[in-house]
Amino acid sequence: MHPILFKIGSLEMASYGLMTALAYMTASFYLFRRLHFIKLDKDTFWNIIFIAFVAALAGSKLLFLIVSWQELGADFSQRIIFALKNFRYGFVFLGGAVTAVIALIYYIKKKKLPLLQTADFFVVGLPLGHAIGRIGCFLAGCCFGKPTQMPWGVSFTHPHSLVPEHLHHTPLHPTQLYEVGANLILFFILQYYYKKPHKNGGVFAAYVIGYCTIRFCIEFFRGDFRGDYVWGLSPSQLICVIAVVCVAAVWRFLKKEKKHG
Repeated sequence: MHPILFKIGSLEMASYGLMTALAYMTASFYLFRRLHFIKLDKDTFWNIIFIAFVAALAGSKLLFLIVSWQELGADFSQRIIFALKNFRYGFVFLGGAVTAVIALIYYIKKKKLPLLQTADFFVVGLPLGHAIGRIGCFLAGCCFGKPTQMPWGVSFTHPHSLVPEHLHHTPLHPTQLYEVGANLILFFILQYYYKKPHKNGGVFAAYVIGYCTIRFCIEFFRGDFRGDYVWGLSPSQLICVIAVVCVAAVWRFLKKEKKHG
């Protein structure tokens, strides 16, 4: 694909970084235009966006390092050098989602905002941004799929692609595009659900269940290193299972909440 969009001297514009920035901008703009749905001032809105960005960046990189640590080099120093040298690549979305949720719960509680209503509002924009970000993954060649004989298999040939060289010219499942499409569908479902009368926290719960289902299924088609498997499941699949169980555990509480909308 096109991991480098253009190069001016020693300056390179990576497609992954550009699409990630575009993803955050698009999701933020979408939500900002809909602030009238929730009682939230602009300063607080942008604070939440900033906290989510920083926490997600840190958490997604941390989980990548944890899962892939043994694959990054022969010893500690090699692994650290690899991580720093390739900092712009190697992020696990679920790790970022967990840390962002924890950080935002703390901030929202500190500001004495309604937690569930605020979560419902912000989560609608998440799959929209995620879909755009996955286009960046596709262009860079990260998060690639397993070899396939399906007619829609995609072959990566660019020498700077993150797909291993031995898989170049081999048709692979375009798992990045699978997730783009699934996230867009989830976005439209959440957008529709949010506009309807709903129980506080219901939209957030729908997102967790929806995305975890998407990710759990797509993991079976991923061809990149997935970490050590437990009970036949990858670390990402285990996180999905735990997340869905947690949402199900608090569902009885959500059912008692007054409807919002």
